[in-house]
Amino acid sequence: MESHIAEIDDGAAVGMPYVLKEEALLAQAWKTQDRVEHERGVREIASQFGGLRQRIEKLRAQTDTIWERFVTLTLERILSEQLREFIDDLNMELQELNLHLVETDCEIDRVRARIRERRRWLGEKFTQLESLAHRTSTQNHINMMLARVEGLEAYLLGKKDVPPQAFEMHYKRHTTVPSDLLYLRIRLLTTRIASIASNRSRQLNELDAELGVQLPEAERLKAELATLVTRVECMSELSRYWLAYLDISLEGANREGG
Repeated sequence: MESHIAEIDDGAAVGMPYVLKEEALLAQAWKTQDRVEHERGVREIASQFGGLRQRIEKLRAQTDTIWERFVTLTLERILSEQLREFIDDLNMELQELNLHLVETDCEIDRVRARIRERRRWLGEKFTQLESLAHRTSTQNHINMMLARVEGLEAYLLGKKDVPPQAFEMHYKRHTTVPSDLLYLRIRLLTTRIASIASNRSRQLNELDAELGVQLPEAERLKAELATLVTRVECMSELSRYWLAYLDISLEGANREGG
């Protein structure tokens, strides 16, 4: 693509469709609508994280309450021969709590997937902009435009001390003032496109980095939730143990009674 523009000399007008195409690609790569959509998505993700933190705190309080009842009342219920009723009620609460834990875990996965999908989307936009930014070398174009201006200036003012590159650009190729001006216009437009694309690429990099720092928060919430799940599983296992103990005791009592 660079060589195509470099050849725009004697017939510079052929480069204008290329410039218009580049401008259209730039306009489509990161539109105002894209920015608004991204900002809305980031706000929604932050809101979801806030809701998840509150939900996990509520689940932690419920787990603590059930655990406290379990460790303090089990022995009392054994002595009062009400252990089975106590365990049955406890298991119903544990089942409901476990359901909420699973739902919360799934919600964290959905938020994490949403972050990754948004980063993938930003990556696609970034790739489009980078292709525009790297198609032209700003410094190289400035040097070429400067040489063209020097040649044009020498031609218009009748100067004799023309730099070799300016001579190559204007005199040797027998260009005209209109073609020189069109050449400069195309160079300026393509350089501006590259500069804008480069700036927007940096902006997208920053947006991607902001999203990236939210992934550890999802992992932290997953770890907190895993701790609660472990406690619930522990209580469920102990409940099954006590129910097995009751069944064995009942069988023993029946054999003795028989």
